[in-house]
Amino acid sequence: MGPPNIQGVGAVARISGGIAALALIGASPVAAATDLSTLLATPPGTDWVDVGPAADRLVGGFSSHDYALFLKAAGSSPGAIETELNLDGFTRGYGLEWEQSGTQDLLVERVFEFRDSRGAGYWYGTLKNGSEHAKQYTGPIPVPASLPNSFGAVLYASGSGNQYRVEFAKGNLVFVVHMDSDVNDLSRPAVTQAAAMYETAPAHTDLPPGAGQTVVNDLVRNVEIAAGALILFLGLVAAIAVVLVTRRRRQSLGVLAGGLTMSPDGAYWWDGTQWRDARVEVPPSAQRSPDGAYWWDGRTWRPVLNARAQAQ
Repeated sequence: MGPPNIQGVGAVARISGGIAALALIGASPVAAATDLSTLLATPPGTDWVDVGPAADRLVGGFSSHDYALFLKAAGSSPGAIETELNLDGFTRGYGLEWEQSGTQDLLVERVFEFRDSRGAGYWYGTLKNGSEHAKQYTGPIPVPASLPNSFGAVLYASGSGNQYRVEFAKGNLVFVVHMDSDVNDLSRPAVTQAAAMYETAPAHTDLPPGAGQTVVNDLVRNVEIAAGALILFLGLVAAIAVVLVTRRRRQSLGVLAGGLTMSPDGAYWWDGTQWRDARVEVPPSAQRSPDGAYWWDGRTWRPVLNARAQAQ
């Protein structure tokens, strides 16, 4: 057997290397998925406090399944919402929630991402239809021409104020803003929040690799949704009916007797300008026990540390 053909091997190596180089030159780097949290607007002022995640609060990133679980935890029937989101090509979502310190008004912002604008249009239509046909609907909120593909609605919660919703679609995204108040008309700030997000929202986000399913045609989509749940319409309205649960939750976090305002987790109280640690400071307006050793935070009696130290 003769010696190996070194020249031939080298030629093959050069050809292979050239092909690899061409492949590298022609390949485009995979863009990182868009950070959806950056697409939401900051609250109107510094007195709006972040509300953390909970089963009945949609805070942080969420999937279609998470959204259905949230509706269920909030006391509404999710119906076929998860199925519809998936058929619309939903990829992921992100939500934030704030409460105003003095008034306990609520601000909720969410963004839903889809594979394409067609899927976003489907979901936008679902939300619009749900608001306009909800029994809590009282009338529209005018939106400016600078906020296209949008609608506004006022929904009431019996005996506990209104919810002011503004929702819009842009590219492959759908945004939801709602502000709740017992006494204040928040139509204008809700529109302002939505307009701020519309201005900075991209025409199309960079999707996570392999996220979401391809949007099916209208006929297949509608048949599959109907097969998944004949009570689809109830499912559509469920996302809107959460307003009642939200209002009940906000009332439970309201101003207590004596003007005392506690944080949702009971760890802090509001002195009118800042949050104070309830473990080390007692609110001056708090109700005291007869012996002065405990104070009432609206849910439980807490020890007054100085009083206990003096007793010892």
